[in-house]
Amino acid sequence: MIRLKIDDLKPGMILAESAYNQQELLLLEKDTSLTKKRIWMLKTWGIDEVCVKGKSKTGHPDVVAAERGTKKAIENELKAKFADVIDDPVMKAIMKAASKQLQKSLSSDDDENENS
Repeated sequence: MIRLKIDDLKPGMILAESAYNQQELLLLEKDTSLTKKRIWMLKTWGIDEVCVKGKSKTGHPDVVAAERGTKKAIENELKAKFADVIDDPVMKAIMKAASKQLQKSLSSDDDENENS
């Protein structure tokens, strides 16, 4: 399972979890195949991210790109948070360690969810 930002979704991806709005009303059920219209609908309801089925080892190009996007998203978010201190070598090392830990945490969450 891969958690993706709405902008990284592609038609044909399959939801790994049901999607709910802020009032906890069901928008799309688990195992729903995404279409352009369904992705647009999730955006209009203010959904930031969803979980889709797959892993990069499946070889599906959209899933491979999506996982790279997740890693890149972590790195970009940390760069923004560390922007004022990025020139400090100690802070740069802390940022790299945080990035590795977040990526490890994401992959272990995916493994746990697939085994349950």
